[in-house]
Amino acid sequence: MLRMINFFLICLLLASVHVALPSRLARAQPVIQSVNPVLVGTSDLPRSNYTKFGELAASWTTNTVHAIAVNGDRPRKDTFYWRKPDSSVSFPEPVDLGDSSGQTDYTGADVATAWHNQNVVVVVWLDRDGNRIFFRRSDDGGQTWGSPRVVYQGGDFPVTPKVGIRSFADGSLGEVVITWRDPESFYFTICNAQGEGCIGRQYLDGSNREKAYGQAAIAVGPNGALGIAYVTSATVYARIWDSTKAGAAALATRETVAAQNSLDRYFDTTMAIAPSGAIFVAYRRLDRKLETGGADQGDVFFAERKGPNNWPRSRINNVQSRGTVAVAADQTGSLHFFWVRAREGASEYFYTKRLPDGSFTNNYIGSSPVFIANGMATATVSDWAYGHGALEAFVPGGQIMRYYLFRTPGDNCVAQTITIGNGNTLPGISLPVVRDPTVVGTIVPSTTCTPAEQRVVLNAQDANAPATPWSGVYNVPIANLEQCRQTINVQLRANNRSQFDPQWRGATFIADPSAAGTPVDAAVEVMNPKMLGVIPPTFSPITPAGDLFSEGASGGDPGYTRIPQMHLRIADIGDCTGLTAYNVLYDANALFQSGLMSGWFSSNLPLPPLQPGAPLAPGETRFRIQVFDRAGNSFTLPRRMVYDPPGDNGEGRPVMDLSRTVLGADTNTLTILRTLIITDIVVTDNLYRRGESVPERGYVNTQTPPNSSDQTKQFWGLWIAVEYLGKEPDAATRYPPLPHGGLTFDNLRWQAVEVPNAVAGARVRFNLFDGVLDRTASSPRNGFGPDLTKDGTYRVYVKALDGAGNASQETYGAGGSLTTANSLIVKLDPGYEVVTIRMPIIGR
Repeated sequence: MLRMINFFLICLLLASVHVALPSRLARAQPVIQSVNPVLVGTSDLPRSNYTKFGELAASWTTNTVHAIAVNGDRPRKDTFYWRKPDSSVSFPEPVDLGDSSGQTDYTGADVATAWHNQNVVVVVWLDRDGNRIFFRRSDDGGQTWGSPRVVYQGGDFPVTPKVGIRSFADGSLGEVVITWRDPESFYFTICNAQGEGCIGRQYLDGSNREKAYGQAAIAVGPNGALGIAYVTSATVYARIWDSTKAGAAALATRETVAAQNSLDRYFDTTMAIAPSGAIFVAYRRLDRKLETGGADQGDVFFAERKGPNNWPRSRINNVQSRGTVAVAADQTGSLHFFWVRAREGASEYFYTKRLPDGSFTNNYIGSSPVFIANGMATATVSDWAYGHGALEAFVPGGQIMRYYLFRTPGDNCVAQTITIGNGNTLPGISLPVVRDPTVVGTIVPSTTCTPAEQRVVLNAQDANAPATPWSGVYNVPIANLEQCRQTINVQLRANNRSQFDPQWRGATFIADPSAAGTPVDAAVEVMNPKMLGVIPPTFSPITPAGDLFSEGASGGDPGYTRIPQMHLRIADIGDCTGLTAYNVLYDANALFQSGLMSGWFSSNLPLPPLQPGAPLAPGETRFRIQVFDRAGNSFTLPRRMVYDPPGDNGEGRPVMDLSRTVLGADTNTLTILRTLIITDIVVTDNLYRRGESVPERGYVNTQTPPNSSDQTKQFWGLWIAVEYLGKEPDAATRYPPLPHGGLTFDNLRWQAVEVPNAVAGARVRFNLFDGVLDRTASSPRNGFGPDLTKDGTYRVYVKALDGAGNASQETYGAGGSLTTANSLIVKLDPGYEVVTIRMPIIGR
């Protein structure tokens, strides 16, 4: 039976930035350094029962960890994929990528990310029963996946596939390389970046046919670098991608990393490529003293390639391994190692870190009550140097994939503290608020860093931005003054490094400058307080009480009011710090009234007169609304209303000249929605002038020149009421028109209908059933009740309305002592159409 053990681990550091606001200055919290590695926590991957040969990978640009394994806890084997944030200890439920039939002892899967394009994640797995290797690729960090492709099919006994994808500094992708064992030789194939056009099976060892052991390892690096490490006949070999060649020739040259001899035999290797392009291989030596007893653990080594076939080795002192020694390089050049050994009947896992100066952190040594093998690991760049390890743990009932999260200090040259020097602290806002058109502050580097250059960018992490000499301060203009949340991003270069540290640090602030084009983002409306639906039930009713029922309409022009009030509505439309207060000012800017608010305001307020101390007179009054945000910015908007009271004797009401008024209705007798036809109407009003252009209210008269004296344009609309007279032929005679004194809200329910262009031939729609008075009932009542089969005769009453909602005393269609008017009679035939609103039924 195959016994293959493979461990991988990378750990990297990025100190976190937490903005605190103890005073006017906002600065990042200092990084708490730990001398030695710390185990943050451990967990078992959900649904990882009976997994074999799992792997981990990381996307350090998004601080995401990827895991993959073949799960055998079902009749049908599945390839499971997990992903999580780097600082989280546990993984969520997996995604099933596809079937992986066959016994899990002989299957396998692998996951890898592209070096320069970390959103690209590639996976391979083996369908043992079909001797097929599948490939899938994700371009959004493992959230969605392309279709699976078969990249190889055939062989006698293929196992443990591994994958790597070349990438370049501009984010473009190169070849996909896949290697596997079948059964005692290593093979590889090369495909394009989509897993297509594969060249077919190639011997990894060319013409050499030594016995293969364990699993091969693939590593990728910057600018298209790729290498493969493997063991045949107890010797460690490497193949390094030659970019001057194409296809299989690019991996044709074999280099010897550690040659076996009569005393030394080497196994279980891994490879890592550092950002500098340096290549490292880790492996273990079989312990000669224990060889005859069957224990297969020995000393731990690693080697750095100094040139072709030049691999000087180093030994990690006083440790041993019984399986794969995993090595990885972080973005600062540190090496991270992870391995397992057996000791006195128990298993121990080791983690250590080699710094760029050659020194080591202390080993982290953890024990496990169960036998652990076939380990793997990776790393991310985040607020710490996180190491992500997973081991194949044997537990009662089978194997599971057990995850370990390590944290270690780093040696990066980063901005440990970023101060927002001109940031204000405001209650209820967690970020500093900058009211200036520039953001200024200071930069404090990490303790191990002596910077030579700094790169400061607003709202970006632009590695192509100009670098400036280290000064520890910055002064950056805020290009978009209307953007609320903004971030200063800082990148440093140490004086002993040729490149900037790849890690960026940032401090976030709120930009709310008074110099912005719109310093306060608010919508401000003043309107007729009697407009339908404006007054929320939580506010005080309109005063004077009962005015709504004394022939005051509930509709009208928003710029007119018949009571000494206006409805003021202020809404926050995205202000950076939120709205806190308002002022109502006279036109000359003196204060009339003020109030507090919390982002939104809606209520009726007194209408200000033109001058302080003056009475509110009928006609136009101009005033100003001033709105304040929490940063202290203000914005003042001019507004106007027309006060048009009805008057004690009705002198403010519109006058409807019934002697010249002619109204009719359409001849359609099968619908309750009817058209009122205005063939001639004359209405005069003391204040309302529709002909005037008022651009701030959206009224623009298109006449040339504007004709404001046209009497047909001097009213807002109509007040329409309907009564049902029955089905008898003489219904109109049987029920004569109501007298003017009977046209009350108790009898009729009036519909306010705007007449946008009240000239001869104008048409408006109204509803016969809207609040109709049923004259045929024993006790005439408003409305029909349950009986809606009301075909027959209807009488329509019409009053004129001005913009303030004042209704004319004259009524077209009424009887009595006022000016006689024709009665407007309409017919509704049986089989009429009832207006119906059909709602969709949505099943859950």
